[in-house]
Amino acid sequence: MSHPNVGILPQEIIDFLLSPGGHSLLVKGEAGTGKTTMALQIIEALSDQQPEYYLSSRVSDIALYHQFPWLKERVQRNQLMRAGMAFLRRSWAKEGARRELGEAEPQVDRRELNRLEGQIEAGELGLEEEEGEVVHPDGSITVEIGSVLPELEMAYDIVESNLPRKTLVVLDSVEALAESYGIPAFRIVSAVQKDLVERADTNAVFVMETADHSHLDYLGDGIVVLRNPVQGNDRVRTMEIEKLRGSSIRNWRYLFTLEGGRVTVMGRDLALGDVRLTRGDGLPLPGRGSFGWSELDRVFGGVPTGSMTLMEIGPGMPLEMMERLEDAMAGEPLRQGRGVLWYPQRTLDYGALAERLQGVPMETLHVLDPGEADPRPFVKKVEGEDLASDLRWDSLRYLLRGAGAPYVSLLGLDMLEAVYGGNVVPKLLQHVDQMRRGGHIVVVEATQGSAGLEALSHQARLHFRLEDINGSVMV
Repeated sequence: MSHPNVGILPQEIIDFLLSPGGHSLLVKGEAGTGKTTMALQIIEALSDQQPEYYLSSRVSDIALYHQFPWLKERVQRNQLMRAGMAFLRRSWAKEGARRELGEAEPQVDRRELNRLEGQIEAGELGLEEEEGEVVHPDGSITVEIGSVLPELEMAYDIVESNLPRKTLVVLDSVEALAESYGIPAFRIVSAVQKDLVERADTNAVFVMETADHSHLDYLGDGIVVLRNPVQGNDRVRTMEIEKLRGSSIRNWRYLFTLEGGRVTVMGRDLALGDVRLTRGDGLPLPGRGSFGWSELDRVFGGVPTGSMTLMEIGPGMPLEMMERLEDAMAGEPLRQGRGVLWYPQRTLDYGALAERLQGVPMETLHVLDPGEADPRPFVKKVEGEDLASDLRWDSLRYLLRGAGAPYVSLLGLDMLEAVYGGNVVPKLLQHVDQMRRGGHIVVVEATQGSAGLEALSHQARLHFRLEDINGSVMV
């Protein structure tokens, strides 16, 4: 089983590496995309099932521990992780290393490795050799590496010492290792693929320092590409699963974060449980109220009091998700006995609303409705002719008497424009100004199609956008 609190990797990748036989996985991406983090997390997730060998030719183990403090803890607990060149600088001969690790039966077939080392010792390979394969008369293929290969020897030794158990070998990165040998990366991947993956049923993860397509893609059984493209004014991390040979791919593309030094992919089903209610945790920061959604409170420190917050709703946001968020923003102040004015973004089903807010005191809730009168005590009928009149502060303040402050006003801009006409911003700002002076909170919901969106954006102290990107809610 995987360990708790280690981030979330796509389950299809874990299933791929746990399936029978050996498999190779290429983890590709430019600098800073999270390749090393993902490689280490794969090791952590599989450490209960597979002993591992981790070779980092780019950074020392000390640097790894500094960047990933959780890694040292797991090393001390499991005595499984092997990282950094310091570990690999062995002073003993090949035979001595085997005696140290212990002979294992059955043994790894080292024909490719032995052939490579023989060519190196004979001086048949050098830095000037062209990349490619040598096809022998018997049909066998030699992949030329051209250097002494102590790190790869160690990988073979560790795989052999664990047979018949499957070992997980991670090379981070293949390009850096190839550069240290003065040879093309293709030759390393091909040798490991033939000897360890295909003949010894080893799992091999090759970290690649580019997302570009290359002939290496044909060697790997699986390919995962990490990217962090700019979308709007932000960078959005994406993980693309290009292939997992022999395994099904449920989702080919995920959004993910590296928060806390862990890869955490985001679900694609927009589960309502992703909106975690604050439930009485109080003001996130001085001078701010709660959104009622813990994630928004964490990102923004809460909703500013004495100001207007503009929440822009991007295309494709599911109705259920918006309902959950609105319920959270109304529910948290209601639990505190504070006054809530709510002019919904759309027509509400009051029966469903009462069901969703079950257990939340509703004595201080006032829903402003220009439609037919409703007998429910929290519904206040408004005329729907003049916005300034329907939001007249004297009437609203009287309505809120006895409720705690700061009050919260939730206003749906699209509905206001549909009822009162397109140019509602001047009259809406009269209400906003009254709420500001009293140190209260105004949250306006709007879409890209709202006529007054741009004008309100200049008046908002906080303006954020909720968008459905690849099935995940992004702020």
